[in-house]
Amino acid sequence: MTIKERLLVVRTGLGTSRNKKILAGSVALALAGAGVGYAVLSGDGDAGAGAAKGELVNGVVQDGSGKTVLYWFDPMLPMERYNAPGKSSMNMDLQPKYAEEGGGAGIQISPQVQQNLGVRTARVTFDNLAAAIAVVGRVETDERRIVEVQTLTPGFVEQLSVRAVGEQVGRGTRVASVYSPELLGAQHEYAALLKIRRSTITPGLRGAARQRLQLLGLPEAAIRNLDRGGRPQRTYGVFAPRSGIVTAIGARPGARVEPGQSIITLADLSQVWVVAEVPEVSLGQIRIGQPAEISFPAYGGETVQGRIDYIFPTLDPEARTARVRVTLPNPGGRLKIGMFANLTIGGAATGGLVVPSEAVISTGRRNVVIVQRNGGFIPVEVELGRTVGDRTEIRRGLNLNDIVVVSGQFLIDSEASLAGIVERLSRGQSPAAQQQRQDELIQGRGVVKTVDAAGGRITLAHEPLAAINWPAMTMTFPVKDRSLLRGRKAGERVMFAFQRPQQGQTPVIERIAPEAAQ
Repeated sequence: MTIKERLLVVRTGLGTSRNKKILAGSVALALAGAGVGYAVLSGDGDAGAGAAKGELVNGVVQDGSGKTVLYWFDPMLPMERYNAPGKSSMNMDLQPKYAEEGGGAGIQISPQVQQNLGVRTARVTFDNLAAAIAVVGRVETDERRIVEVQTLTPGFVEQLSVRAVGEQVGRGTRVASVYSPELLGAQHEYAALLKIRRSTITPGLRGAARQRLQLLGLPEAAIRNLDRGGRPQRTYGVFAPRSGIVTAIGARPGARVEPGQSIITLADLSQVWVVAEVPEVSLGQIRIGQPAEISFPAYGGETVQGRIDYIFPTLDPEARTARVRVTLPNPGGRLKIGMFANLTIGGAATGGLVVPSEAVISTGRRNVVIVQRNGGFIPVEVELGRTVGDRTEIRRGLNLNDIVVVSGQFLIDSEASLAGIVERLSRGQSPAAQQQRQDELIQGRGVVKTVDAAGGRITLAHEPLAAINWPAMTMTFPVKDRSLLRGRKAGERVMFAFQRPQQGQTPVIERIAPEAAQ
């Protein structure tokens, strides 16, 4: 059959599908022999589909799988591409790269392989996350309920009704009797003025003397006794202004006391503080008014509810913790000063997109989630929010109801890295933009002279580079990634590519592979 006849059969659609493929191959070979450029034809429009094992499609040996093999490659060296199966420069078996895997839908994985890998998925949901911080605290005295019982005039303690720390004292209880020569003299002066007729003394003198007794601390009952004609008292009583527990005794019987000196210190324990130590890293989640659930080891599983009412302004420089306070009522004095407490501080609930925490792959430089879209799997860089339990908030990168991979994602991420998807995402470029960038690379041929793997450099004797008007020469190039130098050896003919260099700068090789692999 002549070429013209064969073309007529193909054009008119005559013959079986098998005949069409045979005829198409014959036409292609004939046109190739005539020096005409061509693309291999097939009855269903998919070049190479159904090609037998060992057949050539676009110069690439097919594997007989029914899929079109674009090239053969080593997964460890994805930059090396070969036209036929065999061994890579690392002596590894080459794998086929199919046209069906080259689309923009990400990594394609059949359902059977997904099941074998144990790939599990989950949907992105909208939920409220309330962070909970577990810390340890201690019961302390409410410092706002501490009072000092003092004398306002110098004197001597003659009697003390409280003899030990920890004793309970009621409000209005006489805690001490104090002898003060100065106060005794002031009483005698006031008593003498009361006996003199008002018309013979300076107006206001009696009032001034009475006020002096008040300033010296004489109780009002003792002053009224003098008004009624009573005798001055040698000692005067010091009374507790409120109920409380004695926490300190400042003067024993017979001791001299000065104004401002505490005879005893009282603490009202009907209300106490629970002060907790919060790590510095969690301090940003603490707010005044946050609820706190508090339990005490001394009372088993009993819990009480409270709220953070104060955050102390200083940080422990050694422990790197800050103190926060919860005020609790203490009926019956069950909570003892110094008792330990366990606090669970609840954060304010915030709504957002949430995924299982195991779906997040953290590389140190970025956080990635594998998302199933359009039948494929693609890695998506995300911005994380707070993590509560086994759930993590996603602030940017995902949409509601996206399907994310929660198991087996590391294998998918590894395959995506080999396919170059992660690199494109990390650069913020779309696949189309990345392809355009690759098309703009300056390509050349050369022979390897020396390889400096440690320094990431290679010396090439390259042919002229017409795109940048470079003549043939021998020069040393840095490489973008040292992995490009694996398997390279002196005397090897290679193809390489780099971005157009700036004036006076040495270009950086981005791709390099044996010439036979191109």
